[in-house]
Amino acid sequence: MTEEPNFYKEAFMSPLNLGFLIFALVAALLTGGAAANVLLLFAAAAELLYLGTVPRTERYQRLVRSRKMAERKAQGRDDREVFRSLSKEDQKRYVRFRNMEKAIKDNFAKLPYSSQGILEAHLKKLDGLLDSYLNLLQLKERYIRFTERTGEREIVRAIDALRQEMQADPPRVRSIKQRRLGILEKRLDRFKKANENLAIIGAQLETIEDVTRYVYEQSLTMQNPEEVTFQLDTLVSEVEETQASVEALEDAFGDPMSGLTSLDLDALDVFSTPALEAEDRIDAGLLDEDAPESAAAAERRRQREGG
Repeated sequence: MTEEPNFYKEAFMSPLNLGFLIFALVAALLTGGAAANVLLLFAAAAELLYLGTVPRTERYQRLVRSRKMAERKAQGRDDREVFRSLSKEDQKRYVRFRNMEKAIKDNFAKLPYSSQGILEAHLKKLDGLLDSYLNLLQLKERYIRFTERTGEREIVRAIDALRQEMQADPPRVRSIKQRRLGILEKRLDRFKKANENLAIIGAQLETIEDVTRYVYEQSLTMQNPEEVTFQLDTLVSEVEETQASVEALEDAFGDPMSGLTSLDLDALDVFSTPALEAEDRIDAGLLDEDAPESAAAAERRRQREGG
């Protein structure tokens, strides 16, 4: 179902139009006096003439429709890529509710014409919720992979062991290990936030499913369209809040070094050179006798041989 664009809004938000308005305002501020008033009146008249004519022209409307169609196609391609990235189980889960949405549309189409306006609004909101549902499924799988890769118990044990070691260490060594301890604590904090957001996402997915089923059941014996409107409006707000709550951790996924200072990175270099080389090779499946030698390891070997 294609929504007709708001041509007046598109015309007003055009970069050229906004640029003209900003230029007129700046020019009026710099000019001052009566000339500024004349300039502002001219700009207002030009803007009214522009908004009164351009959005009504067939050529402009075709241009806006073409751009919106291209945006929808791009969004459709993005949705297909997200869908293909899901596990088979979650793909089936998503398809099940998209099919339910189609059944809801068919049931709504059988209702009286007088109800079609509000029912069309229901369908648009439901379609938006299922778009969010797809994105939340992808987020859920990413968080699951993150939590499976990062063992909370291992991090806690490493923190406890490091604290025990630090009690007997000289002050200089203790200060270096303190920075490593800070890194481990940040990893643990990120892990806890990931688990918290995973629980939020899971609850939100179930809520969207329940509301979709509710709308489907209502579509079979529709009695009160306003009640459905209230349910959908409430859920739309909840989904927006959920997406906002996971946004910060999404940034952390994009930048694995976020939250680390230069001192943290120095500590990471001090403690992790040989260990992380081995860990990286394990992850890459290269930890065998034919594994390539790192530049740092090769340099150390040459120094030993030269000595």
